Amino acid sequence: AGFAAMPFAPPRPGRLAPFLVLYGVVFLLYIVAVRAALRPPSPKGTSSDGGRAAARAVIVGAVLFRLSLLLSAPALSTDLLRFLWDGRVMLATGNPYRIAPEAPALLPLRDATWEAMDHRDVPTIYPPAAQALFAAAAAAGAAAGLALKLLILLADLGVMLTLLWILKRRGLSPLRLLVYAWNPLVVVEAAWSGHIEPVGVLCVMLAAAALLRERDLAATLALTLGGLVKLLPLALFAPLVRRVRARWLVLPPLLIAAAYWPFRAAGAGLLGGLDEYARRWLANESLFAVVQGAIAWVDPSGAFTWAIAWVRDRVPHSGFLDALYFHVHPLDLAKVVCAAAVAGVAVVIVRRHLEPLRGMFIMTGAILLLSPTVHPWYLLWMAPWLCLFPSRAWILLTGLAALAYLNLGAAAREAEPYPWVRLVEYLPFYALLIADTMRRRRLARAGGEPEARREG
Repeated sequence: AGFAAMPFAPPRPGRLAPFLVLYGVVFLLYIVAVRAALRPPSPKGTSSDGGRAAARAVIVGAVLFRLSLLLSAPALSTDLLRFLWDGRVMLATGNPYRIAPEAPALLPLRDATWEAMDHRDVPTIYPPAAQALFAAAAAAGAAAGLALKLLILLADLGVMLTLLWILKRRGLSPLRLLVYAWNPLVVVEAAWSGHIEPVGVLCVMLAAAALLRERDLAATLALTLGGLVKLLPLALFAPLVRRVRARWLVLPPLLIAAAYWPFRAAGAGLLGGLDEYARRWLANESLFAVVQGAIAWVDPSGAFTWAIAWVRDRVPHSGFLDALYFHVHPLDLAKVVCAAAVAGVAVVIVRRHLEPLRGMFIMTGAILLLSPTVHPWYLLWMAPWLCLFPSRAWILLTGLAALAYLNLGAAAREAEPYPWVRLVEYLPFYALLIADTMRRRRLARAGGEPEARREG
């Protein structure tokens, strides 16, 4: 009932309180269900029939939650409109990368979707597999929005079924599926807003299942396909470098090049949208904001400028260094530092020979925490891992992330109407994350390491 009521209190700038109250109530009920799902099994255990019945109940509930929002127009984000626009451009021109939506050449395609769409000056950022999905939905004409949502929810159901198989393979209770399947953020972002994360998440979960079956070629192909939906899965190859045979690691760049090859006529515009995204987007960041603030306080820009000039004066043919003058400000330096930190996490995962699924879980978390842009729906990449590695902090963050909608859409950092939102969103998360980490270490020192590992 809580999900079904959300569209009747449609959020909009300056009027998010009814949505946030409903979301908060639903999330509290979800937490009660999660506590029951993660409760240690009774000494008598659970029969296989009982486990299957519980899994069916979880999936039925998840499907009903999603159906209650399926027919409602998105109110929290306009991304679905961009997906549909890209699909129409793909069908009409065969190349959505060549020009931005505001280009006069696309004037015949303009409609109400174009009018309501954000960032019309930016070429598409979505990779070829996502474009194929958008085009398939756009082929449905007036029902394109519903068609795309249905495709996304089919992928979401695929995530649930794959998670069930992984849970069984690892000897974990099927009730843990509830952590993902009933998560309000997953339901809202997939069924209401129509974000395509579940499609990429499905690829990641299929890769995880393939790793458990020791099929590294299948895992490589699944992760590559996920990267052709959204880029994050490509970073998850890092925890697998010791697990996947080296000859398969040449496939991702070849497959990515082959996927982009039909659109090569776009030239530099092929990655123009991604370049704009990397340079301009900044939203709901956490550790990135801390790093940027620290760099601004230290203010090393003058020292870097002097160093570049010193090298230019003394080293012949160093003119290419002039480009660095434009990247010595705190924002770009913070991006370099955070990218290096993500790379450092990857190196630690590899050196410690972490189990691949745990390594992918940790890598996903590191990317989200160090990213300059963390929209609420980005947390869908973390949600399925919480079934395998339960974390009170991350589960809490999927609830608090809804507060980010109070600031979403601000034109610039100075324009954030509620600068306190990120503190309310992230401080409880980090406090709980640190407390749980310290608790697990105490358990490990006291000889309770197996229990600590079970708690993730």
